[in-house]
Formats: sequence, C-alpha cells, structure tokens
Amino acid sequence: MNITAKTRYATKALMDIVFHHRAGPVQRRHIAARQGIPTDYMDQILMRLRNKGLIHSLRGREGGYLLALEPEEITLWDVVTAVEDEAYHVASPRLDPNCLYASDLVTDPLWDEASKALEATLRAKTFADHLNDAEERVSEAGHDPVELTETKPSKDWRLSPRTLALA
Repeated sequence: MNITAKTRYATKALMDIVFHHRAGPVQRRHIAARQGIPTDYMDQILMRLRNKGLIHSLRGREGGYLLALEPEEITLWDVVTAVEDEAYHVASPRLDPNCLYASDLVTDPLWDEASKALEATLRAKTFADHLNDAEERVSEAGHDPVELTETKPSKDWRLSPRTLALA
C-alpha cells in the first residue's frame, strides 16, 4: 500500500478541520501555518478532499473549509483513497505458474495479507477516534485546548508535530 507525504499532509489538514469542526470554516493559510504543510500541497490536497466529498469550501472573507460529514463518518482509508492516485497493495500477487521469479510465489501472498491488514486498520479508524486521542495528548502536553481551537493562529504560533502527532 502506498502511503506518501501527500497522505500524511492530507491527514494533518483534515484533522485540523476536524479539530475546528465546531468553530466554523477554517482558512487554507491557517491550516498550512498550524500544520506546517507546504502551500503547494495545500491546494491539491484540499481539492481532492473536496472532490471525494469529505469537505466543503465556502467563498468569501469569512470563508474556508468545513467538514462535509461528521468525524465519525470519515476514516483514514477515505483520506488515502481521496489523495492517492491509486491505493495499491505493496506487491501485486503474481501467482501465475509462468512467473519469472519463484520467490514471488512465496512472498507475494505475505505482502498481500499485510496490505489487507493495513487497509482494514485504516478503514476502522475514524477521525472522531483520532480527535479524542489528540485532545488527550494536547492536555497531557500541558497545552490549552482553547488556544489550539483558535481559527486564526498568532504570528509565531505553530502546532508542534510532537504535540498532536496528527499523522
């Protein structure tokens, strides 16, 4: 299964929108600032998440991005399938008797099984589950959850990747 930086950034961006779900629209530049996501990835990621039906966008000065579904309805698998060109298994099974490499007949089923297990895990983990975990980590790290839900980050404020470990 291919999990690239695009998937990691998309997970961070969507988690930021989930974290601010009740506060209203979240602007792209604020997500990028809080999550440390390069702006060249942001447009592509947000477009793919919107096209998959996971988020909505609102235009205008007070616009931004909102969840299209509840956090309980969005899984990590949804993010993978939204942003990756194709979610494929680590190795494609080549159980053809004319296979060039006999070792593939032995190892491909192992990689196929591992890929299916990872997919099942990603399908089972919702953003609501992840939000509950993130809120606990924020509190344990001594951060003020109210400060973290501000939709406009202060100039020097950036969420530490260690703080939330969002992706």
